[in-house]
Amino acid sequence: MHENQDLIQIEPVQNYIARHINLRVIPNKENILSANFYNGYSTVSRIFDILFSLILLVIFIVSIPFVWLFNLSSSPGPLFYKQIRVGKNGKNFTIYKFRSMKVDAEADGIPRFTKENDSRITTVGSILRKTRIDELPQVINILRGEMTLIGPRPERPEFVSEFIRQEPRYELRSLVKPGITGWGQVKYKYTSTLEEGLKKLDYDLYFMKHRSFYMDLTIILRTIYIVICRTGT
Repeated sequence: MHENQDLIQIEPVQNYIARHINLRVIPNKENILSANFYNGYSTVSRIFDILFSLILLVIFIVSIPFVWLFNLSSSPGPLFYKQIRVGKNGKNFTIYKFRSMKVDAEADGIPRFTKENDSRITTVGSILRKTRIDELPQVINILRGEMTLIGPRPERPEFVSEFIRQEPRYELRSLVKPGITGWGQVKYKYTSTLEEGLKKLDYDLYFMKHRSFYMDLTIILRTIYIVICRTGT
Protein backbone atom coordinates (compact mmCIF):
# COMPACT_ATOMS: atom_id res chain seq x y z
CA MET A 1 0.00 0.00 0.00
CA HIS A 2 1.09 3.57 -0.62
CA GLU A 3 1.83 5.75 2.37
CA ASN A 4 -0.64 8.31 1.09
CA GLN A 5 -3.49 6.22 -0.21
CA ASP A 6 -5.58 9.02 -1.58
CA LEU A 7 -2.99 9.27 -4.39
CA ILE A 8 -2.47 6.79 -7.21
CA GLN A 9 1.20 7.29 -7.95
CA ILE A 10 1.67 4.87 -10.81
CA GLU A 11 2.88 5.27 -14.34
CA PRO A 12 0.07 5.63 -16.91
CA VAL A 13 -0.76 2.22 -18.38
CA GLN A 14 -2.39 2.44 -21.79
CA ASN A 15 -5.22 -0.04 -22.37
CA TYR A 16 -4.38 -1.86 -19.13
CA ILE A 17 -7.91 -3.17 -18.74
CA ALA A 18 -8.17 -4.38 -22.32
CA ARG A 19 -4.86 -6.26 -22.00
CA HIS A 20 -5.39 -7.75 -18.56
CA ILE A 21 -9.09 -8.61 -18.38
CA ASN A 22 -9.94 -11.65 -20.46
CA LEU A 23 -13.47 -12.50 -19.44
CA ARG A 24 -13.60 -15.48 -21.81
CA VAL A 25 -11.19 -17.46 -19.65
CA ILE A 26 -12.94 -16.85 -16.33
CA PRO A 27 -14.24 -20.32 -15.34
CA ASN A 28 -17.75 -21.09 -14.13
CA LYS A 29 -19.38 -17.71 -14.57
CA GLU A 30 -22.58 -19.24 -13.23
CA ASN A 31 -20.79 -19.60 -9.89
CA ILE A 32 -19.94 -15.91 -9.90
CA LEU A 33 -23.15 -14.32 -11.17
CA SER A 34 -26.72 -14.68 -10.01
CA ALA A 35 -29.02 -16.30 -12.56
CA ASN A 36 -30.88 -12.98 -12.56
CA PHE A 37 -28.12 -11.55 -14.74
CA TYR A 38 -29.04 -14.05 -17.44
CA ASN A 39 -32.78 -14.74 -17.26
CA GLY A 40 -35.83 -12.55 -17.90
CA TYR A 41 -35.09 -10.51 -14.80
CA SER A 42 -32.30 -8.73 -16.66
CA THR A 43 -34.79 -7.63 -19.33
CA VAL A 44 -37.22 -6.36 -16.70
CA SER A 45 -34.34 -4.57 -14.99
CA ARG A 46 -33.39 -2.81 -18.24
CA ILE A 47 -36.99 -1.70 -18.79
CA PHE A 48 -37.09 -0.36 -15.24
CA ASP A 49 -33.79 1.44 -15.84
CA ILE A 50 -35.21 3.21 -18.88
CA LEU A 51 -38.53 4.15 -17.27
CA PHE A 52 -36.90 5.39 -14.07
CA SER A 53 -34.25 7.28 -16.05
CA LEU A 54 -36.91 9.11 -18.04
CA ILE A 55 -38.36 10.34 -14.75
CA LEU A 56 -34.90 11.35 -13.52
CA LEU A 57 -34.24 13.01 -16.87
CA VAL A 58 -37.07 15.46 -16.22
CA ILE A 59 -35.67 16.22 -12.74
CA PHE A 60 -32.19 16.56 -14.25
CA ILE A 61 -33.32 19.07 -16.89
CA VAL A 62 -35.31 21.12 -14.34
CA SER A 63 -32.35 21.20 -11.93
CA ILE A 64 -29.82 22.48 -14.48
CA PRO A 65 -30.46 26.26 -14.12
CA PHE A 66 -30.52 26.04 -10.31
CA VAL A 67 -27.31 23.99 -10.06
CA TRP A 68 -25.65 26.30 -12.60
CA LEU A 69 -26.53 29.44 -10.61
CA PHE A 70 -25.52 28.02 -7.23
CA ASN A 71 -22.31 26.56 -8.65
CA LEU A 72 -21.48 29.85 -10.33
CA SER A 73 -21.75 31.69 -7.02
CA SER A 74 -19.54 29.14 -5.25
CA SER A 75 -16.97 28.25 -7.89
CA PRO A 76 -17.15 29.67 -11.42
CA GLY A 77 -16.47 27.06 -14.07
CA PRO A 78 -18.12 24.34 -16.15
CA LEU A 79 -21.50 23.04 -15.04
CA PHE A 80 -20.70 19.44 -15.91
CA TYR A 81 -17.80 17.20 -15.10
CA LYS A 82 -16.74 14.37 -17.39
CA GLN A 83 -14.43 11.52 -16.48
CA ILE A 84 -13.39 8.17 -17.96
CA ARG A 85 -14.61 5.14 -16.03
CA VAL A 86 -14.39 1.37 -16.56
CA GLY A 87 -17.63 -0.35 -17.55
CA LYS A 88 -18.82 -3.84 -18.43
CA ASN A 89 -16.22 -6.13 -20.01
CA GLY A 90 -13.52 -3.60 -19.15
CA LYS A 91 -14.75 -1.10 -21.73
CA ASN A 92 -14.08 2.53 -20.90
CA PHE A 93 -16.86 5.11 -21.10
CA THR A 94 -17.38 8.75 -20.19
CA ILE A 95 -19.37 9.35 -17.02
CA TYR A 96 -21.24 12.63 -16.48
CA LYS A 97 -21.79 14.54 -13.24
CA PHE A 98 -22.61 18.02 -12.05
CA ARG A 99 -19.26 19.52 -11.12
CA SER A 100 -18.75 19.51 -7.34
CA MET A 101 -15.05 20.31 -7.15
CA LYS A 102 -12.91 23.31 -7.90
CA VAL A 103 -11.69 23.71 -11.47
CA ASP A 104 -8.38 21.88 -12.05
CA ALA A 105 -8.79 19.82 -8.88
CA GLU A 106 -6.07 17.49 -10.20
CA ALA A 107 -3.91 20.07 -11.94
CA ASP A 108 -0.80 18.03 -11.17
CA GLY A 109 -2.21 15.07 -13.12
CA ILE A 110 -2.14 12.66 -10.17
CA PRO A 111 -5.44 10.76 -9.66
CA ARG A 112 -6.77 11.04 -6.10
CA PHE A 113 -9.54 9.42 -4.16
CA THR A 114 -12.14 11.79 -2.79
CA LYS A 115 -11.91 11.83 0.97
CA GLU A 116 -13.97 13.23 3.82
CA ASN A 117 -13.70 17.02 4.11
CA ASP A 118 -11.81 17.10 0.81
CA SER A 119 -10.56 20.65 0.25
CA ARG A 120 -11.20 20.32 -3.48
CA ILE A 121 -14.97 20.09 -2.97
CA THR A 122 -16.80 23.41 -3.17
CA THR A 123 -19.44 24.51 -0.67
CA VAL A 124 -22.24 23.90 -3.17
CA GLY A 125 -20.49 20.73 -4.33
CA SER A 126 -20.68 19.31 -0.81
CA ILE A 127 -24.47 19.72 -0.87
CA LEU A 128 -24.69 18.21 -4.34
CA ARG A 129 -22.75 15.16 -3.17
CA LYS A 130 -24.65 14.61 0.06
CA THR A 131 -28.00 14.81 -1.73
CA ARG A 132 -26.64 12.80 -4.71
CA ILE A 133 -27.83 15.56 -7.05
CA ASP A 134 -24.37 15.52 -8.64
CA GLU A 135 -25.18 12.02 -9.96
CA LEU A 136 -28.29 13.10 -11.92
CA PRO A 137 -26.47 13.55 -15.26
CA GLN A 138 -25.72 9.82 -15.20
CA VAL A 139 -29.23 9.20 -16.51
CA ILE A 140 -27.49 9.83 -19.86
CA ASN A 141 -25.17 6.89 -19.18
CA ILE A 142 -28.11 4.67 -18.23
CA LEU A 143 -30.10 5.55 -21.36
CA ARG A 144 -27.01 4.85 -23.46
CA GLY A 145 -26.74 1.42 -21.87
CA GLU A 146 -23.33 2.13 -20.31
CA MET A 147 -24.66 1.98 -16.75
CA THR A 148 -27.58 0.58 -14.84
CA LEU A 149 -29.43 1.91 -11.81
CA ILE A 150 -28.11 -0.81 -9.49
CA GLY A 151 -24.65 -2.28 -9.79
CA PRO A 152 -21.02 -1.93 -8.65
CA ARG A 153 -19.86 1.67 -8.74
CA PRO A 154 -17.66 2.38 -11.82
CA GLU A 155 -14.08 3.33 -11.04
CA ARG A 156 -11.38 5.22 -12.92
CA PRO A 157 -8.99 3.12 -15.07
CA GLU A 158 -6.02 4.25 -12.97
CA PHE A 159 -7.70 2.98 -9.81
CA VAL A 160 -8.92 -0.25 -11.41
CA SER A 161 -5.46 -1.15 -12.68
CA GLU A 162 -4.02 -0.70 -9.19
CA PHE A 163 -6.89 -2.62 -7.56
CA ILE A 164 -6.28 -5.55 -9.91
CA ARG A 165 -2.56 -5.50 -9.22
CA GLN A 166 -3.30 -5.98 -5.54
CA GLU A 167 -6.40 -8.19 -5.81
CA PRO A 168 -6.96 -10.05 -9.13
CA ARG A 169 -10.59 -10.79 -8.15
CA TYR A 170 -11.34 -7.12 -8.70
CA GLU A 171 -11.61 -7.71 -12.44
CA LEU A 172 -14.72 -9.83 -11.83
CA ARG A 173 -16.69 -6.60 -11.30
CA SER A 174 -16.38 -6.07 -15.06
CA LEU A 175 -18.74 -9.00 -15.68
CA VAL A 176 -21.71 -6.68 -15.07
CA LYS A 177 -22.70 -3.10 -15.83
CA PRO A 178 -21.71 -0.51 -13.24
CA GLY A 179 -24.50 1.28 -11.39
CA ILE A 180 -25.40 4.60 -9.83
CA THR A 181 -26.02 2.86 -6.52
CA GLY A 182 -25.32 -0.65 -5.29
CA TRP A 183 -24.90 -3.06 -2.40
CA GLY A 184 -21.39 -1.78 -1.72
CA GLN A 185 -22.62 1.83 -1.64
CA VAL A 186 -25.38 1.21 0.93
CA LYS A 187 -23.60 -1.39 3.07
CA TYR A 188 -20.11 0.06 3.29
CA LYS A 189 -18.81 3.52 4.05
CA TYR A 190 -17.58 5.91 1.40
CA THR A 191 -14.16 4.69 0.29
CA SER A 192 -11.21 7.08 0.21
CA THR A 193 -8.24 4.68 0.04
CA LEU A 194 -7.16 1.65 -1.96
CA GLU A 195 -7.56 -0.57 1.11
CA GLU A 196 -11.15 0.53 1.63
CA GLY A 197 -11.89 0.04 -2.05
CA LEU A 198 -10.69 -3.55 -1.83
CA LYS A 199 -12.81 -4.19 1.27
CA LYS A 200 -15.83 -2.88 -0.65
CA LEU A 201 -15.12 -5.47 -3.36
CA ASP A 202 -16.58 -8.24 -1.20
CA TYR A 203 -19.93 -6.43 -1.10
CA ASP A 204 -19.93 -6.01 -4.88
CA LEU A 205 -19.15 -9.69 -5.44
CA TYR A 206 -21.87 -10.66 -2.96
CA PHE A 207 -24.38 -8.60 -4.93
CA MET A 208 -23.28 -10.19 -8.20
CA LYS A 209 -23.75 -13.68 -6.73
CA HIS A 210 -27.04 -13.09 -4.89
CA ARG A 211 -28.88 -10.42 -6.87
CA SER A 212 -32.65 -10.63 -6.51
CA PHE A 213 -35.75 -8.45 -6.55
CA TYR A 214 -35.60 -8.23 -2.76
CA MET A 215 -31.96 -7.12 -2.81
CA ASP A 216 -32.64 -4.51 -5.50
CA LEU A 217 -35.56 -3.14 -3.50
CA THR A 218 -33.42 -3.04 -0.35
CA ILE A 219 -30.70 -1.09 -2.18
CA ILE A 220 -33.22 1.43 -3.54
CA LEU A 221 -34.81 1.99 -0.12
CA ARG A 222 -31.44 2.34 1.61
CA THR A 223 -30.28 4.76 -1.07
CA ILE A 224 -33.38 6.90 -0.52
CA TYR A 225 -32.66 6.86 3.22
CA ILE A 226 -29.06 7.95 2.63
CA VAL A 227 -30.18 10.80 0.36
CA ILE A 228 -32.85 12.01 2.82
CA CYS A 229 -30.47 11.82 5.78
CA ARG A 230 -27.65 13.32 3.71
CA THR A 231 -25.11 10.82 4.97
CA GLY A 232 -23.12 10.69 1.75
CA THR A 233 -19.74 12.28 1.03
